[in-house]
Amino acid sequence: MAPLEQVEKCARLLSRKSTDDEKFAGLLLLPRVIDAQDTDAWTLIFDAMDIRFIERLMRTGIKQADEQRTGDQALLNIAVSVIDVLASHASIATNTRMLDRIPTLCTVAAMEIDKVSADAISVLCKLLAHDAAIDRVLHDSSILVQVVDAASKCSDPRAIAQFLDYALNRGSHYIHTHHDTAVARGWAAVVASTAEAFAKSHTVLKFELIAALANALEPITVDDAHYIDEQSSCISLIQSVSSGCIFVLKQKTEATQYTDQALVLYSHLTRLWPHHVFVGLVHNATHAVHQKEAELALRLACVEGQSAIDSMMIAPPDSQADRMRIRRGWKLSVCAEIAAAWLEWVTRWLDDQPESTNIDEASIYNMMNEVQKLASSVVNFMLDWKERTSERLMLENGADLIVSSVRFLALWLATDPKMHQAAMPILSMCTLWIVHSPEHGATIAEYVRPCISFALETCGISEAQYAADLMTRELHHDRSQAEEFASPWVGTIEFDDLARAVYSIPSDEDMLRDRK
Repeated sequence: MAPLEQVEKCARLLSRKSTDDEKFAGLLLLPRVIDAQDTDAWTLIFDAMDIRFIERLMRTGIKQADEQRTGDQALLNIAVSVIDVLASHASIATNTRMLDRIPTLCTVAAMEIDKVSADAISVLCKLLAHDAAIDRVLHDSSILVQVVDAASKCSDPRAIAQFLDYALNRGSHYIHTHHDTAVARGWAAVVASTAEAFAKSHTVLKFELIAALANALEPITVDDAHYIDEQSSCISLIQSVSSGCIFVLKQKTEATQYTDQALVLYSHLTRLWPHHVFVGLVHNATHAVHQKEAELALRLACVEGQSAIDSMMIAPPDSQADRMRIRRGWKLSVCAEIAAAWLEWVTRWLDDQPESTNIDEASIYNMMNEVQKLASSVVNFMLDWKERTSERLMLENGADLIVSSVRFLALWLATDPKMHQAAMPILSMCTLWIVHSPEHGATIAEYVRPCISFALETCGISEAQYAADLMTRELHHDRSQAEEFASPWVGTIEFDDLARAVYSIPSDEDMLRDRK
């Protein structure tokens, strides 16, 4: 710690009883006397100082900057540099008197004053690393909404967009562990404001905010999303994000990275709020624009998924760079998640509707056609992939792609037996993954189980009886339904092996091995 006498001298100069000139002299003396890492000394200074004096310096500096942008920024430099050091110490950063400085720091951060604004952003990130600061800005959402508004007016919004990226992501992690009405409403207000800026902007800000919004939604779970929507409707947020994503997806001349980011962002919407995203597709929607946007987004996702498959299948069969090939088509997993979200939601929604519901059957039929094309392509791609390598290497090199593709195909195959014949080889692949993958086997088993139930149902076979027959090795496969509707899976060795893996019934090989 610095000599106590010098620390106490600075503390007296910065106290509430000293004059403004003495306080200013104390601020200039601080960096010469106290090391920035000396927590004890800075805590003593903070406890004694008149923090409102630093607030006044910042406000005066802001006023001067507004009057002459290229003028001397000495006051802002001194005030922000001192707060920067204070924010580096956790015990000080979480103090209410420090948190009260956040609104003014946000104003400085958005002013585009070279080093000063960058330093203000650095200070804000240090403060927002603590839950106390996140709680403050979510309880008073106008603080960050003001930053979003300022970003829309910046000539170069990249720095402020990166700050919003960090702030929104921190807020999402916080709300995941703090289900509080005020916090949920604050989060919704800030994200909705950001989404609106994303949708309306025609500058570089639109592309900068894609990642910020995706990182804001990524930590949110389905339960979180439901809770937030109960406290504050997320419909406007969803519509703004959808509109912005569609704009980006339609810009074929733009860099591919933005298209990919837009797909990821849209997939978060379908994961968190599928009803708000898709309901316009099945009703004769009051808002035709929103219905067309939802249709277009799903179509574009299917098209992008097909494009990802094409990019992977053009690689030569003897290619050794399997991981590189899969990385090139990584967005198929995102597109498959979007299509899977649609299938899961629309199936459940149709089951829940009374006969009198006004359903847009033509729209559903059209969307199902688009999804079916993608499902057929995914089946062909997985078979092609297996010919190039092995099931084990497929999962090792592209686990995310495998799991998302299986989920998508399982949802489709659990509703339509027409693709069962083409998908027959995939049964043995799923069996191997379930049996030999401790990390992903249980997830894949959960996804394919409805397919087994559906296949048995098409043949009029009780699933409970079938499972019992599997256990006793007395399979009859009595088909009572019309053959044209029956799944060709039932009665095959591949189907029985998959069912054993899903039901955790030992195979004959396992039983022989155990006996030995």
